[in-house]
Amino acid sequence: METTYRKKLGFSRFQIHTDIVINATTDQVWDVLTDTATYADWAAFMVDLQGPIKDGATITAGFQLNPDKDKTVTIDHKIHVIEGVSFHWQEPGPGGICDNHHFRVERTGNGNTRFVQHDELSGGLTWLAGGYLSKLYLRGYQAFNHSLRDEVNRRLSARAA
Repeated sequence: METTYRKKLGFSRFQIHTDIVINATTDQVWDVLTDTATYADWAAFMVDLQGPIKDGATITAGFQLNPDKDKTVTIDHKIHVIEGVSFHWQEPGPGGICDNHHFRVERTGNGNTRFVQHDELSGGLTWLAGGYLSKLYLRGYQAFNHSLRDEVNRRLSARAA
């Protein structure tokens, strides 16, 4: 089960939301999500993440904006972490566009996990590029969610074998 949407909230502000239910515990999903050393092996869109998922740490995220090309865009982010629950960053990137990006794991009523990515783009050149970027990010976040789900399932199957 998935939910996805993007909304224009104002002249220079866009909201993006994706979530997916993964048949695993929040701890199992969190373990894969924070295993940054393996992103290059499984992740789509955000294909690299260097640095610890630790409150106040700076990480370097590598994004492959176009899956048909090898080029990646890297951006440093200072992250805020609630261990086992969420991490997010909020700062201006290229073009002065502020990216307020949240990653969260939530328990569902049946023991599964809902993985949520929620983002708001604002400021800088958002008035010019926000529509295009929000569409691009929505597709990228969906691809990342699917690759996270698949990697969690792969690891669980490998343990069971």
